Amino acid sequence: MVLKNDYELIYLYKNTQDDDIFQIMIQKYSPLIWKNIYQMYIEPKDYDDFYQEGVILLHQAMLTFDDTKNKTFTRYFELILVRRFVYLKNKTKSLILYPKPELFESVYEENFDSIQEPENLAPLEKMIYDNYFIEKKIVTTIAEELKISEKSVKNAIYRIKTKMK
Repeated sequence: MVLKNDYELIYLYKNTQDDDIFQIMIQKYSPLIWKNIYQMYIEPKDYDDFYQEGVILLHQAMLTFDDTKNKTFTRYFELILVRRFVYLKNKTKSLILYPKPELFESVYEENFDSIQEPENLAPLEKMIYDNYFIEKKIVTTIAEELKISEKSVKNAIYRIKTKMK
């Protein structure tokens, strides 16, 4: 097979799903995938995962490419690749926040006994202080019990923390 043009390869692949054509495209676009992996400062432990994701995106790009849009296949594929890598990199953050600390009581053991209740709390702030800091209830539970919005509870917690400083 003596095909050099991406458009010919893509056209044939869309019609035949020939694995040989896909392997040719993988060989051709592997350097582009690796270049983007290195440019995104991906951790070395994730190189293989990102490369595999790039190959999957190459397959999808070959099936969805439309040459009537006045874009080259290389630019189209790189755009998809960069967007996906940014999404994946942002998705794999090093910090994991748990919204319900009481599920992890063995891990979550803050001692609020030494904290003194701030002065000049409004009546609502006093109720929220008791529920959140003393009884260690979560925001959604407090909002349901007091029949107010979660946003109001969060705002009150913020005001209480400001007064504690």
